[in-house]
Amino acid sequence: MKVFTDFPVRHIEGNLAFGRDGSVWAYYQVEGFGYDFRDTMQKIHPYNRQLSFYVENVHDLHFLMIPSLTDVSGIIDETIEEISRKDYALKENGIRYFQSLKRTLAAQRSSRETNEYHSYIGVQLDPRKNEMRKIGNLGLAAVTTLKDLVAGFTSPVYRAVGLEPNDILKRDIEQWRRQADGLRETLGQSMSSLVRALTKEETVFLIEQNFSVTHNDTRLRKGYETGMDVNGIEDSGRVHEARRGNSKAFYELQNAEIEEYDQKTLKLYKMVGEEIEENYVQYLVADKISPRSLHPGSEWMLHLQNRLRFPVSVSIKASFMRNDQIIKQLSDVRLAYEDQRIEAAKGGSEVDLKVSKSESGAIQMEARFQETGYPAYVCSFVFKVTAKDPDELRVRVDELKREMNQFGMHLLSPYGEMISYFMEFIPTSPRYNADYLQYVEPTKLAGMMFAATTNIGDNRGFYIGQTLKLNRPVFIKPDLAAKAFEGVQNVVDSLAVMIAGMTGKGKSFLINLFAYLSVLSGSLALIVDPKGDRKRWAEGLPFIPPEFISVWTLGADERDAGCLDPFRTSVSTSEAKDIAMDILSFLCDKHLGDVGFTQLSEAIEHEGEQDDPCLGGLRDYLKARLPQETTDRRRESCMELIETLETLGRLQISRLLFGEKGQRYRVLEVSKPLQVLMVQNLQLPKNDKDRGKIRPIEKISEAILISIAAFTKQYMFNQDRHIHKIVVQDEAKTVERSAEGKAQLDFITRMGRHYNTTLMKGTQNASDYDEDVANMGMKFSFALKKYDESLEMLRYFNLPDTPANAEYLNSLDRGTALFQDIYGRTAAIRIHPVYKEIEEAFDSSTATEEERTYERQRQERIRTGV
Repeated sequence: MKVFTDFPVRHIEGNLAFGRDGSVWAYYQVEGFGYDFRDTMQKIHPYNRQLSFYVENVHDLHFLMIPSLTDVSGIIDETIEEISRKDYALKENGIRYFQSLKRTLAAQRSSRETNEYHSYIGVQLDPRKNEMRKIGNLGLAAVTTLKDLVAGFTSPVYRAVGLEPNDILKRDIEQWRRQADGLRETLGQSMSSLVRALTKEETVFLIEQNFSVTHNDTRLRKGYETGMDVNGIEDSGRVHEARRGNSKAFYELQNAEIEEYDQKTLKLYKMVGEEIEENYVQYLVADKISPRSLHPGSEWMLHLQNRLRFPVSVSIKASFMRNDQIIKQLSDVRLAYEDQRIEAAKGGSEVDLKVSKSESGAIQMEARFQETGYPAYVCSFVFKVTAKDPDELRVRVDELKREMNQFGMHLLSPYGEMISYFMEFIPTSPRYNADYLQYVEPTKLAGMMFAATTNIGDNRGFYIGQTLKLNRPVFIKPDLAAKAFEGVQNVVDSLAVMIAGMTGKGKSFLINLFAYLSVLSGSLALIVDPKGDRKRWAEGLPFIPPEFISVWTLGADERDAGCLDPFRTSVSTSEAKDIAMDILSFLCDKHLGDVGFTQLSEAIEHEGEQDDPCLGGLRDYLKARLPQETTDRRRESCMELIETLETLGRLQISRLLFGEKGQRYRVLEVSKPLQVLMVQNLQLPKNDKDRGKIRPIEKISEAILISIAAFTKQYMFNQDRHIHKIVVQDEAKTVERSAEGKAQLDFITRMGRHYNTTLMKGTQNASDYDEDVANMGMKFSFALKKYDESLEMLRYFNLPDTPANAEYLNSLDRGTALFQDIYGRTAAIRIHPVYKEIEEAFDSSTATEEERTYERQRQERIRTGV
C-alpha cells in the first residue's frame, strides 16, 4: 500500500497536533448553535461575536466541516448493546423491538442517507510559524529568519545528548496545552457555542477519516500512540524529558489505496470486512469570491447543510495577515497596475477592461483596510464531494457548484491537483497549491456562519421521528442529561420534559410513545391518567405483554377506599400535614386569617400525632372539639367545617381521599414496569372555568390529583436510583393550581436528576409553565391555539417572538412539534412511531379504521376531481 512517507503530522498530544514544519495546532470541536427561527437581530449576534474574534485574532486558523452519515443501524446497535448489559423484565422484548426497528429503518432510503455535520476549528499556536508572517518587508523577513534560526539552536534538543532536533520538550508541550486551554474559553464565547478540546483519539480520527471509504470503516483508536518518551542530558547534567514522534504511526492511518482515476478524480479503495469497498472523490476550490460579505444572507455553510442531501466536506485554511501587511501588498498591486497603464500609454494603447476592473478592486480593498484597520486572511476554500461511481459524483459536483454560485463563489477542480487538496483536510498540513488563494477580510469568515447547525437530538437511545427538513432521523436518550459523561456538552442538566399543545395535535401520543420506548429500553414508568385514555393498555401493547402492564382504576374496588388519603401517599408526616392543609382549605374554601383555617390547622396537627392518621380522623376530631368551643364564632365555624366535610364525603369519589380509622385499604404500589393510575368518575374543571363556579366533584377531583402527585414523589424515592424512572403527569396544570401540588411537581422536577427520574409534564398552554421552563430539559411544543400562547412558547424556547415564528408554531400539522434538545438546539420534527400497531395503540381519536379508509378515498377523489 502506498503511503505518504513525508506525512505532515509529526506527533499528536491530546488536541495538540505538531507539524513537520514546526507548527503547533490546537484542534477543537464546536458543538454548534441553532440558527433557524432567528430574526434579523438575533442573526447579527453570532455574526458580531465571530467578527470580533477574527479581528482580534493573530493566529492562522483551520476550519473543518465534516459530515457523517447518520448511522441509524449503528445507533440502534449501540442501544441494543446497552440494553444487553442491563437486567430488567422486558429485556428480551426490548431487544426484539430494536432489532425489528433496525431492519425497518434500514429499508427506508430517507433514513439511510441523511447526514450530520460536525464543526472543528484548528488554531496555530506558534506565531513564529504563521504562514504569512514574513510577507512584506524583505529585510525585516531576513532578520526574523535569522533570529528564529539562532533561537532554535539554543534549544536543549540541539544541546542535550539523547535528543534529536525533531523531539518536543515536555515543558513546551505543557506550555502549549495551557495556551490551548485558555483559548478554548475564548472560542466558546466567539462561536456562541460550547467548544471542546479534542482528545488524542479524536485528533487521530480527524486525520484517519480522510482515508475512509464507507461511513463506518473508521473508529476511534483507543490508546493509540504516535510518539514515545525520551530523555536527554546536557553537559551540566540537567535532564530534559521529551516526546519523539513516530512517523510509522501515521502509516497505519493511511489505510486506503489512493489512485488518480482521472485528472479531476481520486479513487479510494480498501478492504472492509471481507470485501473491497471503493469511493470516488473530487476536490473543488474557490477561484473567485468577493472579499467581503453582507449579513444576513451569506451563510453558505448552513445552506449546504440544509440544501444538499449528499455529504460535502469543507476545509478552509485561513492564514492571518496583519493590517499593515495587507495594505502594503495591495499598494504594491496598485503600483503594478499603474506601471502597466504607463507602459501601455508609451505604446499608444490602453490597458484592457479586465486590468482596469482589477485595479479598481485593489484600490477599493486598500481603502477598506485603511479605513477599518482589519487584518486580512489568506484563504483556500476547498470542498470535498464523494460518491460510489463517477456518474453520481459528476451530478453531485454540478449541484454543489450551482448552490455555491448563489453566494458569489465560483468553484473549479484544478487538473492534476487532487492530491494537493486532499492534503489540505489533514491537520497541520501546509498548502501544497497556492494558485487559488483568496484575500478576504474578517467579515467574509464571520458571514459564512461557521458552526451554525441543523443537528438535533442525542444520536443515541430510541427513535422518535424525523426532522421536517431533509427527514433526518431523531434519536433521544431521556436520562443522558444527568449522566455527566465526558464529551457530552449538554447545556441543561434537567431530566424533566415539557410537552405542550392543543388537544388533538399529538401531545398525548408523544407522551405515550416516549414512556413506551423508555420502558422497552429499561426504564420504569408511572403514568397518571386523569382522562382515562389508557384503559385498553391492560390488554397489552406491541412488544409489551399484559403481564408487564398494570392499569389501576382507583375507585373500581371497595379496597381502594382511603388509598389516596394524603397521610397514606406522602413521604413523611410533615409533608402529609402540608398537603392535607392545602387540600382541606381548598375544599372548605378557607383562607389564612379565617377562623376555619386556624381550626383546620389545629385539627391536622392533632391528627398527625395519632397512630393511624387520616382525613376521616380529622373530621372526628372536629366533632369532638365542637362542644368545647368557647365562642359562637368558633362554634359556627367548626360546625361549617364538619358539614362541608360530611357533604363532600357523601360523594362516591371522596372515599378515595378520606381515609377512616382502622380501615383496610389497598396500598398504592408499583410492581410492573409500566404502571397506569386512573381514577373512576374523575371530573376535572376546564382550564378557563371561573374558579368561583367549580362544582364540589371538580374540587374533589383536583384534590385527588394533588394527593397522587405526592405518591409520585414517594415512587421516585422508593425505586432504585440507578434505574431510570418516568413519571407522566398529564394535565399538570390542574395539580399546579394548588400551591402544595405545585411544590410536589417542582420537587420532582428539580430533584429528578439526583433520583434519575424524568417528570413529563403535559399541558395545553404555554402559560401553564410560567417560571418552570427554566428547570425543563427537553421541550416539545405542538400547535397552540392562541397567538399569545405561541409568543410565550417561543420565549420559552429562547427564540424571537416574531409574527412569522408564531404563525409557524400555530400552523404545525398534527403529529409535528417544535423540539428543543438538551444542547439548546431547536428544530421542527415529525413524530413517527414506525409501526401501525403502535400508532393504533396510542391513538386517542374516535375514528374507526373504516372511517379513515373512507376519508382517504374521499380526499383522493377531491384531489383528482373524480
